[in-house]
Amino acid sequence: MIKQYQNKLNVVHIVMDIIISVASSTLSYVIMFFAFSSDVFALDRGNIRLMVIVPLLIASLQVLCNRSCDLYRSYRSTAFIKEAVNILKSGLIVFVILIFAAIAFSRLYQFQVALMFYFFIECLLSAAYRFFLRKFLRYMRKKGYNKKYIVLLGINNCTENFIKKINSSPDLGYEISGYFDNAPHSQLGLTYLGSFKKVSKYFSGSLPDEALIMLSGRSQPYMEHLISICERWGVKFSIIPNMFSSFSSRIYISSFDGIPVMSMRRVPLDRTLNKFIKRTLDIAVSLLMLIVLSPLMLATAIIIKLTSPGAVIFRQERVGLGQKPFTMYKFRSMRVETESDLSGTEKNDPRCTGFGKFIRKFSIDELPQLFNVLKGDMSLVGPRPEIPFYVKQYRKSVPLYMVKHYVKPGISGWAQVNDLRGNDTSIEERIKYDIYYIEHWSVAFDIKILFRTLTKGIFSKNAR
Repeated sequence: MIKQYQNKLNVVHIVMDIIISVASSTLSYVIMFFAFSSDVFALDRGNIRLMVIVPLLIASLQVLCNRSCDLYRSYRSTAFIKEAVNILKSGLIVFVILIFAAIAFSRLYQFQVALMFYFFIECLLSAAYRFFLRKFLRYMRKKGYNKKYIVLLGINNCTENFIKKINSSPDLGYEISGYFDNAPHSQLGLTYLGSFKKVSKYFSGSLPDEALIMLSGRSQPYMEHLISICERWGVKFSIIPNMFSSFSSRIYISSFDGIPVMSMRRVPLDRTLNKFIKRTLDIAVSLLMLIVLSPLMLATAIIIKLTSPGAVIFRQERVGLGQKPFTMYKFRSMRVETESDLSGTEKNDPRCTGFGKFIRKFSIDELPQLFNVLKGDMSLVGPRPEIPFYVKQYRKSVPLYMVKHYVKPGISGWAQVNDLRGNDTSIEERIKYDIYYIEHWSVAFDIKILFRTLTKGIFSKNAR
């Protein structure tokens, strides 16, 4: 049933994509026609046939590129940003192809600006159409239309959380018909459909839209049997292993010499291009900040020297990328005789100097870490680094703590701008935010954190 709805929806998508493409190409031509002198478009004014054929050819190309960019599939449970990215990819492909076509026909001068207008108008209209259609479909699903019925084959540690997410998101249009297991589980609040032996009989009378295989350790021997039944009846199925309750919600399938390999976590910064982009951003922004903030940093250094004995810069060993130690710089905010104390900082810490309390309050003491960024030990954004003493402790007591060392530590981070700063906040919560950042990194995410650092990061109620 759902496949039939999706096929019908794809027809609507194709028709709308053609209309949007034709409208975009026509509108871009009209803009160029009135924006430039008549000499530029003199060859095309009287050619009515060309004015009809070219937009249709462009629309056909747009539909093919949309298909290649996976825009004709279900985005029911996918964030809109992923669909928008695919729209942008398709638009760029069409734009590049049309640029080469214009060069081939010696029309690049006349049409390069028009093609740019087409690219922006088409992407904007396509994104707007799919955004509002998504809102409409979710509204209809919330009212009970276009439901997608699924059955659970087995119960494991992930089941309860999965049921909660389905029940809390009626706009996604999923409904659980029931579950199969060797024994009923009354606490789930779902219809018990019988043991695994009854799955085939159930499918013979009522085919679900999808089946989810969620086997516990004791039920693992039934895996091949259930997969075989689903394939025999043509039921689409997915597998959520019992161990996934302890891992990321993002699971990635890759290939190792033809052998499928399942990865528990994806780290975008493992990619060379992403590393280069982030490093470039780090160098450019840190240099700019050093130039702009140099008067403040100079004044801070002078006041520290005049108000308390000892070095201006406090150096401390921290653990960074790949668990490698490095020396982190800060403006000294404590008395010299207390620097070897490994206990965490507290609000109104008695070890701080008078001026040290001030620079801690506004995170001015962190500014020398810009030199760590330039050296490559740190990044502007990332999990905050910890001293080796605490790393050894947390490694044993905090699950997933060492995952934070997959990337470079940062001056600010996703945990810090969410008011998780200082030792009076939960280290477990901080790690959750750090892992989320590691798995969802993007340039836009970094920029968002940097802007929030100016408010929540600096003036956080938990700032130390």
